[in-house]
Amino acid sequence: MGGVLARIVYALLLAGVLAAAAWISFSRFVLGKAEEVPDLTGKSVDEATPLAAERGLRLVVDRSQEAFDGEIPAHRIRGQSPTPGMTVKAGQDLRVFLSLGPEVIRTPDLSGLTARTAALALAREGLTEGVVSAVRLPAPAGVVAQGIVPGASTEADTPVDVLVNRGPADILYVMPDLIGRDFERVRLAFEARGFRLGGVKEQPYEGAAAGTILRQFPLAGSPVGLRDTLSFVVASPEPLPG
Repeated sequence: MGGVLARIVYALLLAGVLAAAAWISFSRFVLGKAEEVPDLTGKSVDEATPLAAERGLRLVVDRSQEAFDGEIPAHRIRGQSPTPGMTVKAGQDLRVFLSLGPEVIRTPDLSGLTARTAALALAREGLTEGVVSAVRLPAPAGVVAQGIVPGASTEADTPVDVLVNRGPADILYVMPDLIGRDFERVRLAFEARGFRLGGVKEQPYEGAAAGTILRQFPLAGSPVGLRDTLSFVVASPEPLPG
């Protein structure tokens, strides 16, 4: 019987001690000295821990709030809760959020893309188009060089210069004077050399044989290339006498 009584007395004493400890802890929190939260931005955890302890605060690293930050180096504090300058009671937790450093991006390969497509590819990766230069080379058109090599790591919003090949330069010829020439012969000669003939209009012209060139565009002496379209006005057949 005495053993049971002793256990009951021990349990009551233990409960009393725990209640007293809880009350003391609560009283210290309520009546404790108010402290101003320090600004820990940019500091490492090792640097920030004693600064928090000086004010009676316990530093807690919240890993769920880690994020990229272009201003704060990796593994340093980018944010905290409570915020700097707030007044809190000693004994509270001071949660801090670490930086992962600047976001690292791999530069895409822009080879062969047009200037517009290259700009879109850079934007998709979080980069920007830099200086666009152009050359004419005897090779397929498209990007032939870029300021940051493909696969290199860089930061977001970094401009990337590109050099675009516009293709071989156009070969220009001097447009001959074709007035009075037979259109069919002129057409065959020009088409054989890769020129494109556009509109051909007929117009009656007294004294001119049918198919004779009356007007031409471009005019004689003008520069003309294979991309230009040639147009002519030719004499129409004379109507048969009624």
